[in-house]
Amino acid sequence: MKKSLIAVAVAGLFAAPVAMAEVTLSGAINLGIEASKSSSGSAPGSQSLNKTQLNSNYSHVDLESVDDIGDGNKVIFHYQLIAQPQTTGVDNTNRNSYLGVMGSWGAFKMGTNENVYERFMYSADPLDGALGPGGNLMILGTPGASEAFQAGQGNCTPSAAGTGGCVGFYHRTDNTIWYESPNWEGFSGEVDYTLSAYKTQNLNPTVLSIGGKYQPEAKMFGFIEYVDLAYENHKDMFGGVAIANTFGVATPGVTGSSDKAWQVGVGFNPIENLHVNPRYEQLKYTADGLGGTNADYKRSAFWSGWKYDLATGYIGAEIGRANDGKLNGNKIDNTSATMFGIGYFHNLSKQSQLQFIYGNTNNSDRATYTQAAAPGNGAGSIAPGQDSQVIHVGLKHTF
Repeated sequence: MKKSLIAVAVAGLFAAPVAMAEVTLSGAINLGIEASKSSSGSAPGSQSLNKTQLNSNYSHVDLESVDDIGDGNKVIFHYQLIAQPQTTGVDNTNRNSYLGVMGSWGAFKMGTNENVYERFMYSADPLDGALGPGGNLMILGTPGASEAFQAGQGNCTPSAAGTGGCVGFYHRTDNTIWYESPNWEGFSGEVDYTLSAYKTQNLNPTVLSIGGKYQPEAKMFGFIEYVDLAYENHKDMFGGVAIANTFGVATPGVTGSSDKAWQVGVGFNPIENLHVNPRYEQLKYTADGLGGTNADYKRSAFWSGWKYDLATGYIGAEIGRANDGKLNGNKIDNTSATMFGIGYFHNLSKQSQLQFIYGNTNNSDRATYTQAAAPGNGAGSIAPGQDSQVIHVGLKHTF
């Protein structure tokens, strides 16, 4: 629930009474004890490792204000801070924040954003946190062909040509403007675009994310809850160069890149209390200007999330499969992975919940798909062929 913060000190600076928009505080703290384990993998010198830690998953604190400017229009402000009570020095970091205007015509916002492509993935993740233990962002939105792809989870900003840039399609972007449509009898859509803040004389790194959903009040055919489709394009992010380097393909004379992803998802309610959310995704990375040396990499994946509602909470389960990738049309063997997760979520009250989650990722010899807390060869990384398991027992409190 949201609680008001009275801006008395600020209002007192004015001689005459001033009507001020109310500021609300909300958020969620999701903290638990987590035990993780990885196998030795296929890379020379890699070792198995067990560890325990506290994991705060998607914990955040939000400030929000809405100002009615008339004619059905409002100015809206939202500022989200990362909350990680288990560590020091990382709080008060901006996450998803914006200033914008909304009305019957929709909403225009500007700031930082988890783009619509990523947020559609959450529909297929019943384990409360797509980046948490068992979360589907360990399979979806990432090519899983190099441990470098797991580094820097969070923001998506360009880097110099050939160093990797932004290869994931689950990253938050800054310098972003976006439009959210109103709901037209179940239809809604969104377009996100990053401005050319990182433009140079030769490069213009940008991200375009587009998504549409149909979710009518009454289920389609009596059991289909929604259908959604999303597309995202990364220009000059050089994901294809990083992948080519991973597989030993030389990429001289790179002048740009175009990385694309699309996904489609459906929500089913076949029987009472059961919700099934399958999703298909395809990623494609292309580096330009290689003087005849191509770096075209494709990867497809399938995911399915299951949720069964109980009187005391719910049971969630999910399974995902990333297929072997193709480089320049040729299959790269042993780059596939399979992931399974299951959890029980017990409601203590309307605000507090106990969580019990297990996640397991099985990598082929050249794949590096990983759990968020996988104990690999470095923070947030894992060596090729390492399998990982995570057990999480936590408490979530919303306010």
